[in-house]
Amino acid sequence: MELGPRSRPPRRVRLGSVDLPPRTRRPAERAGRLPLPALILAADHRARGVATIENYADYVGAIRAALPHCDGILATAQPLADLAAGGALTERHRTYLSLNRTGLAGSAFELDDRLVTTVARAQADGWTGIKHMTRIDLGDPHTAPALELLGRVIDEAASAGVEALIECVGWRDGKMARDTDTIVYAAILAHDMGAPVLKVPVPDEQSGEPRTEAIGRVVASVGCPVLFLGGPWRDDDEGLEAEATDVMAGGGAGLAVGRAIIQHQDPAKMAARVRDVVHGR
Repeated sequence: MELGPRSRPPRRVRLGSVDLPPRTRRPAERAGRLPLPALILAADHRARGVATIENYADYVGAIRAALPHCDGILATAQPLADLAAGGALTERHRTYLSLNRTGLAGSAFELDDRLVTTVARAQADGWTGIKHMTRIDLGDPHTAPALELLGRVIDEAASAGVEALIECVGWRDGKMARDTDTIVYAAILAHDMGAPVLKVPVPDEQSGEPRTEAIGRVVASVGCPVLFLGGPWRDDDEGLEAEATDVMAGGGAGLAVGRAIIQHQDPAKMAARVRDVVHGR
């Protein structure tokens, strides 16, 4: 059973002076679990109305520059298709199709986050997995159907043989909650529903031992790999590197970083710095 709209027909796109063929795909040879540790490039923000890079060719160019230093990417349909067509995705890259994007940032319906594509589309297009986001706001009735949808997506991904990367986060006063208690609460809900890999915020604790201990608490609350997200762009390379250090010291499986790399003046350099921490180089 498909959970969303049917796939659209192929189309030819142009990036600058490069004319790309219609939706060239590569087979999903790398079935199974995500090799760990891992740095995943998060590139699905634009489809949710979160400003990153307006010019599409520049946006794809930043992603292409960072990808050689990353173990995989999560993105929506068109960027994934164009990256594959342009040869930016190699056999070692894990690829996750982002499923739900209707919860536009700052909108009155942000928690009503429905599917814009399907697990079947990810499988047909040859991606190794899907990424699904669920916000949990105990004061908003949209949370109940969101959790129901999460369970259906996890089940369908398992049946299709594609890995489900689940971003399950607490939501409070219109934004992501970053206190440790809420992160643990959301992680347990998604894990116990069957999520094989989680993506969660870095706890809002002082860097060093307090943050490392909080990360360890999140990791210990579940029995699957936990990737910690990088958050919005900030002009603080050392801060991101310190977060990555605490994540790995606390037992995290790696990071899923997007804007802090893509919007950096040198995406390749920033991706390489985070990769070196994740992989202990």
